[in-house]
Order: sequence, then C-alpha cells, then structure tokens
Amino acid sequence: MNGDRSSARATGARGLFHHFRRDRLTGQIAIGLVGVLCVSALVYGVGTASARYRLSDVGAWLGASAKGLVVHANGLAGKVDGKATVVPQMRGHHIKIVQDGTTVLLVDEDTGVVSRIDPSQLKITKSRQVGGPGMQVVSAAGAAYTVDLVKGSVQQIDPLNLTPVGGPATLTAPLGQAGIDTDGSLWVPVPQNGTVVPFQNGRQGRPVAAGKSGDRLALTIAAGRPVITDSTAATALIVRPEGTRRINLPAPVAQAKYGVKVPAVADGQIVPMLGAGGALYLLDTGVGRVDSVALRMPDHSFEPPHVLGSRVYLPDRTSGRLLVFNTERNAWEPPITATRPGGAVEIVVRDHMLWVNDPDGPTALAFDPEGRVKRIKKYEDKIPGSARRPLPVQANPGNGQGNRNGDGGGDGGSDPVPPGRPAKPPAKKDPTAPDPPTPAASGDNGSVRVRFTAAAQPQGVYPVTRFVLLGQNGRPVAGATPAQFPGGGQGGTFTVGGLTCDSTTHTYKVAAEYKGKNGRTAYSESGDVGATACTAPGPPTGLTATPVNHGANLSWGRSSGYDVTYVVTSPSGTVTTTGTSKSISGLPNAATHTVTVRARNGAGDSTELTKTVNLAYPTRQIQNQNNGQTNTIIRPGPSTAGSTAQKIPQGQIITMTVVCQVQGQSYHEPESNTTSTVWNRVQTQYGNGYLNDTLVATSKNGYPSNGLYECEM
Repeated sequence: MNGDRSSARATGARGLFHHFRRDRLTGQIAIGLVGVLCVSALVYGVGTASARYRLSDVGAWLGASAKGLVVHANGLAGKVDGKATVVPQMRGHHIKIVQDGTTVLLVDEDTGVVSRIDPSQLKITKSRQVGGPGMQVVSAAGAAYTVDLVKGSVQQIDPLNLTPVGGPATLTAPLGQAGIDTDGSLWVPVPQNGTVVPFQNGRQGRPVAAGKSGDRLALTIAAGRPVITDSTAATALIVRPEGTRRINLPAPVAQAKYGVKVPAVADGQIVPMLGAGGALYLLDTGVGRVDSVALRMPDHSFEPPHVLGSRVYLPDRTSGRLLVFNTERNAWEPPITATRPGGAVEIVVRDHMLWVNDPDGPTALAFDPEGRVKRIKKYEDKIPGSARRPLPVQANPGNGQGNRNGDGGGDGGSDPVPPGRPAKPPAKKDPTAPDPPTPAASGDNGSVRVRFTAAAQPQGVYPVTRFVLLGQNGRPVAGATPAQFPGGGQGGTFTVGGLTCDSTTHTYKVAAEYKGKNGRTAYSESGDVGATACTAPGPPTGLTATPVNHGANLSWGRSSGYDVTYVVTSPSGTVTTTGTSKSISGLPNAATHTVTVRARNGAGDSTELTKTVNLAYPTRQIQNQNNGQTNTIIRPGPSTAGSTAQKIPQGQIITMTVVCQVQGQSYHEPESNTTSTVWNRVQTQYGNGYLNDTLVATSKNGYPSNGLYECEM
C-alpha cells in the first residue's frame, strides 16, 4: 500500500512538472513554488496568536513538502528562520507560494483557493476561493491580481483580505502567464490577439502589439520592465515608458516545438532564452544584442534558464544538476547538483538572490550575485515554529523517481552528490578525444564574432593541434582564423565578415582539431552557436517636426548601429529613409497628428521617438483690393453662389485676417481684369466668409500663398 501511494505521488509530481514546463506557470512573483505541498486553510499554530517572529529581509519562502512545511530561509546566512506546519487536507494538490514583501500567499492551483500567511505569526489568517483550475495569482510592487488563464478573466484583489477590488475584465482566452512591472502595472499576454494588455490600478489599458494573432508569447519582467518573446516569429518586444523596441532573435528560437523557455523574472536587463538547436541565447535588452552559447548536452531536458550577476543558471532535469555559465569568462563552470536525476527543481530570482529548491528534498540553495552558494537545510529544528507535530514521512517516496522526504530518503539515486556541491561532468564517448571548446557568438557591423574558451585537457588525451571554425556544412570556414591561439584554456576569437545585415542566423561550431589513432585529422566539435550579422540599433535622437501645409518636415539625430534605415510613421502611412530627415504629407489641416521615427536594421527596431504635429491654420493679416468700383461681397463659400448682407463698402481698404485658402469657382474681377479659382477664408469687421483671391492683396506666389494652409472643407 505504501508503495502504491508513493508511486502515485511520484506520478503526480512528474505530471505537475510537465504541466508547469508546458505552460510556464511561474508568472511575475517574488517567489514561486512548483511542488506538492500539504496545505489547508488551517495551520497548527506556533503558540498563541500573539506570538511574533521577525524574519530576514533577504529571504524567501520555500516548500518542504516531505514534512508538510513551508519554510522561510535567510539567503545571506544560509539558514531557515521560520516555518509553518500545515494540515494535510490537500495532499497531492498543485500549490504555489507567491511572495511580495510581507504578503505571502499559498495558491491551490487545483481548486482556486488562496490562503494568506501572516509572516509575523507563521499562521494562515485568510482563505478564499478566487477561481478554479488554471488560476494564476500575481503579487508584486504592492499590487495583486488573479488571472484566469482558461477563462480569460482578470481581477484585482486586496492582498491582505483577498477580496475583489473593482470589477473583473475579460480578455480573449487562453492567456499567457502574467507579470507585474516595477510601476505596479500588470501585463497579460493574449496570444490569440498577438497582444499584451496592461492593467494599472485594476483599469485595463491599451493593448500593445507583440506579434501576430496565434503567435506563442511568453513574458519576462526584466529589470522591472516587460519583455515579450514571440517564439513563433523569433522576436522579442521590450516595453518601456518611452516606447517599445523590437529585437530579431536567432532562427532556432522559432523552431522550439513548444515555444522558447524564458524566466518569469530577470534581475537585470539580460533575458536568457532556451530554444531549439542546442544553444542558450542571451538577450541584452539594454543594447539590443543577442549572444548564443553552445550547450554540451543539447539532448537533455531543461527548465527555463535564469541569470544573476554574470552567471546564467540552467536547470538540467535529466541529470538533476544546475549548469552554470560565466558570461565574463565565457566558460561553463562545474555543474552543481540540485536534485536527483529527473527530480523536481524550482529556480527563482528575488532581492538580488537566486534560489534553487527541490520541494521534495531537504535542501535548498541560495546564490549571491558573485556566484557564492549557501546550502540551506530546510528541516532544521531549532527555529521558530518548528516545535510542532510533523507529518508522517513516507518510506521511499516515488520509488526513487525524483521525490524525497526527511533527510533525503533512499540512496540518492544515480547521483549521490549532495545539493550545492560540484557534480562530475558527463563521460565522453571517446575518453582519449580532447574536450571541445565552449563558444559564444554575437554579431555587429556586418560580421559575426565567435568567442571561445578552450577546455583544459587532462593527461592521456590526444593533443589539440589547432582550433577550427566550422560552418553549417561541417567544413572549416575559409579565411576564419582565431585572433590568438587559445592554448592552455585561454580564449580566442573568430571573425567572419562581409555578411549582410538581415534576419539570417549565421550558425557555426568551434572544433578542437587533433590527430586520431589512425593519424587522420579529427574534430572534437562544440554545439551550435549563431547570430545575425548586426546588433539592433539604438533610437534616433532629437526629433523635431516643423508643420507645413498638410504635413511636416521632420529631422533627427543619427542612431547608433550598422546599416540603419529609419521608419517614419504618421496617419498618412509609413515611409523609410536612410537619411536623418523626411517630409511627410497627406495630413488634414486644422488638426493634431502623431508622428514617430524609429531606427531599423536586420537585427531589429529601436525604441520609437514620438512627436505631435499641430496643423492649426497659420493666419495672416492682409488687406483687400479692387473695390473702387463696387462693394466687395463676402461669400458664404468659395463661389459666387449664395446671397449675403456682408459687404466691404466701396472704396474701403481694410486689414483682414486671412485664415486659409481653397480652390473653388473661377471668378473674373473686372476692375483689375484678372481671374482666379483661389478663394480666401477671411474674418473682417464687416463679417466672415470667402473672398476670391483677386479681391485680396496676397502675393499670388503659388498655392497656398503667403504661408497659408489649404482650408479643410
């Protein structure tokens, strides 16, 4: 019986992680938990209701399901400083912990019940049914929302009382995982419409176009700002208060079967991505550059990558290890054991700390920005809230299929290395072959630069004769030689120039060349890396817009970047230019219009510059003429039709306000023996209306003349 229960629990945990991997139900949360916690709306207290505990500010709540606990860990000290024991009435449910400062919520994703933990008392103070399966709860920057991913409903809630604030909004379902930015705005991807919809204080804002209808969209809050990855089109949209910026991503991103894997939150402006093709992609949202790094085990199953400081952390579910790439050294560091092979693992960044937790195991890891790690024993007894009745511990949970309880349970599987310790690298197929180098690629100025770090070779392997850049055909790239010979673990660089700055992804490998047993040349190849031949441009600067009749003359400062064109958008359409000025036309006069200019090249588009153009009529003070023989009749329109009592008396020369000019009926003026089809809209002391241009002392130099605009009729 115990074996059946353990097997069922393991199956549930595996199904849960497949579910979370597919839908990336991590959202924008301060700390998220994917695991099987034993939670209900009641908690065995820690004494009396007045008992208070001060928890660390640099900490996180973690799941410790084997003993039915949620624990609070101090990341700097590497110790647990608070825990709450919960009643096991929801054993086997999918539970997520959402933390925003002192707001700590337990979300039962199977039933839609949300419970609030009071950190000062280590007990649940509120519980409420907020929805059903597929409900996401988001809390950050003082705001909290429920997002029904299945039904498309979005509702702001009070994070203390869990009650609705205002009315709900309904979007086109299904929705993507939502997140909250640094300003407290909620961003909800709506893949069916290809948009992301913002909410501020519960009010729905204007949707932002992120892709085409039906595209796969994923949201990351990077440095507090939303970044939407469209893995169908291989693009990323960076949304900032000053505008949006679109970046073209390498083609393998669009080849990922279930979409690119990205983190819900990035501490800085680097967004790590895992797509198809066995490479890790690093999008620098500050400069628009995309680097790619080869994986040594591209056939393994990975969870979304995360980044903190100069290191990228990639959970390898196949091996149960955490792969660590150092961007400053351009090298993979020794992997770190996080769980047993195939086991559950969660990884979240908050408060400039990176947390790795096996919800079914006794240990969690806390990394600081310098890569230092603390091993946290979640079941430490001498902490607040620990002197309570523990839940029964199952023997051999999951039959060794990735679940743990107590202090590990079982023999540790095939990888007995404790969590937080460096793990052994995988065995090579040919132990005498040299290890391949680690390459990373980026592009700019019509070239692709492939940096690589040579592996330190142990004794007893074939010596490396040189390093070679291989193209997609598997052959050495002509003319590509490293800038320096990377012997002894030093770095080297290949540069391939003369490439077109477009959306093409140029893919390469770096190989360690050696002489095999038969004396023939052989290669120890890295994985693929690729990049476009340029970096997305920066925005233009100093946009000015001078109004003219039915348009505007625009000018701006040149943007950074290679092979840049500028895209000018106005109500009359979109035009492009390689210069830094453009005249636009076709705009209605007597109205205001918005024009934008953004820089573009093959790697993407910059943030837009926006200007408002006011085409109000530029009136002029001009005298009348040719009324010596008769009164000058002010007409109601640009023709002689229609009677009016408004007249300029014969012989009166006055100064009028001329508003605009318009083409109308041809009129012959007998006193000057002149004819014109141009009519002026005038405002006079005798009345307002239209006078033919033969009766107004305009310059007659073009149409409209005198700097006037054409009248909108």
